[in-house]
Amino acid sequence: MAIKYKITPKNLHAHVFEVELILQNPNPLGQVFSLPSWIPGSYLVRDFAKNIVSIQAHGAGQLIPIKKLDKNHWITSPCSDEITLSYEVYAFDLSVRSAYLTNERAFFNGTSVFLLPLGFEAEKCELCIVPAQSSQTLGEWSCATGLKKVAELNFEAPNYQDLVDHPVEMADFTLFDFQVAGVEHQMAITGVHNTDIARLKQDLKTICNHHVGFFNNDTPFDDYLFLTLVKTKGYGGLEHKNSTSLICSRKELPTPKLVDINKDYTRFLALCSHEYFHAWWVKTIKPASFFELDLSRENYTEQLWIFEGFTSYYDELSLLRTKLLTPEQYLDLFAQTITRVQKSKGRLTQSLAQSSYDAWTKFYQQDENAPNAIVSYYTKGALLAFVLDMQIRQQTGNTKSLDDVLRNAWENYQACGLENNTIQTIVAQITDTDFSEFFEDYLYGVKELPLQASFDYVGVECQFVKHLDDLSDFGLTIKTKGEFSQIIQVFADSSAQHAGLYAGDKIVSVNCQQLKDKELIAEINKQKFGEVIKIGVLRDELLLEIPVLIGKITPTFCKLNAKDKLDEQITQQQRQWFYQE
Repeated sequence: MAIKYKITPKNLHAHVFEVELILQNPNPLGQVFSLPSWIPGSYLVRDFAKNIVSIQAHGAGQLIPIKKLDKNHWITSPCSDEITLSYEVYAFDLSVRSAYLTNERAFFNGTSVFLLPLGFEAEKCELCIVPAQSSQTLGEWSCATGLKKVAELNFEAPNYQDLVDHPVEMADFTLFDFQVAGVEHQMAITGVHNTDIARLKQDLKTICNHHVGFFNNDTPFDDYLFLTLVKTKGYGGLEHKNSTSLICSRKELPTPKLVDINKDYTRFLALCSHEYFHAWWVKTIKPASFFELDLSRENYTEQLWIFEGFTSYYDELSLLRTKLLTPEQYLDLFAQTITRVQKSKGRLTQSLAQSSYDAWTKFYQQDENAPNAIVSYYTKGALLAFVLDMQIRQQTGNTKSLDDVLRNAWENYQACGLENNTIQTIVAQITDTDFSEFFEDYLYGVKELPLQASFDYVGVECQFVKHLDDLSDFGLTIKTKGEFSQIIQVFADSSAQHAGLYAGDKIVSVNCQQLKDKELIAEINKQKFGEVIKIGVLRDELLLEIPVLIGKITPTFCKLNAKDKLDEQITQQQRQWFYQE
């Protein structure tokens, strides 16, 4: 017995999918159906059921009454016969998380479109995709998905959780393939682009080979698919069992004219590296509590610093280790990560464990006070990974590293997942050292990470200087809106906050001069400690002039440089970190 789904791009211009679900042997007392409220990998309740436009149930050739129980559950009247559920889903979310339908493409995650009959979670699922009418589409559409194919546009999954972990793309896309460790890999690129496919294929293959080798040449999938949507502006990614959904800007793909790797192409390669790494590190090795996900509510864990933070550490480091990046390019990227963390006063308020646990309500629902209240488990998690890596290397005389921690987890915890203290246990085992104080200070506490000492160990100079291109050190984030620069965020304990500048204020003058953008930033940043400047703002459309005393500044803009003169020991330590040599 299987749950049978059929999905049809019904009205491209109205962005409506039609879904049919056929269920045999329903609950005779009334069958309950539900739609997930969130999608794994994106820790926010998104209430996908709000996009269901209409729903009907049929059985034995006649309508069956169906009633809504709450925001994402429905129940049919008692029926012992086969039930056919028909419903329409509005799909116009241009992201990697939901569903989207126009005459250019059709895309969906199962969490947005496939209702689950409760009690049938373990049943096999069959999916038939009805092609859109070619007369209504731009170009001839093909279909790309990591689902197991049984016939043309017909797929199957062993259970519901597996079904919804395979996004589907239908469009006139560019498709290319390559082999890694004998495993078929593909990338589908949707959208207008002028990509150097040969170069992209080779660079992707290099990254994938590295990750497979990192995990002892063990792949958790039989094939892998990169789904890539290209836009003028856009960025994002979401990991899945044997695929990933990506969005990038057109400039981030390599063109035939691109000679040296630039920051835009690096950004895309790092995104691919990050999401591909997740196939091992969160899709296979995961928190123990994630083995049975409840998609109707929040699923809390303290471990996102492990799975997103460690992945964020290795995504760019892998580009260095494969020599796609030079050490200088890598250190520039890592310095940017450090700068983002140091700019956030929230690092002194929220611990990494708290950041992970509160992702549902804080990280994914940020407001103007976010920089003062929270810290990112991505960026600070990456810095903790680096510091921990250096500590392990020092304690073991460079015979062990964080690499060994991840490999140990891969070899021993696939079946049961990680508890909150598992990584700490592994670190203690491979180093024969008590790291409890380390984790108490830097994971559960908010003590500043020993970055300087960690960089000294591998012969990298770490400096912090004043920002010149923004107003971070002054205490503001601004954005041009119309003819004014509007304050978006005010940082805690800064000159701006002490003076009474507020988020939402529109800056109209500095010392009676009308300035905007770079001129405004330059004028404020040239002021020295102890000076008073007058900031003219519009608040509730009323003009105010606010005196601001320039206070002491702790620079947060990071610069990293490999030291010119290194002794032989540090040189070797640096090469082991950079290249695993």
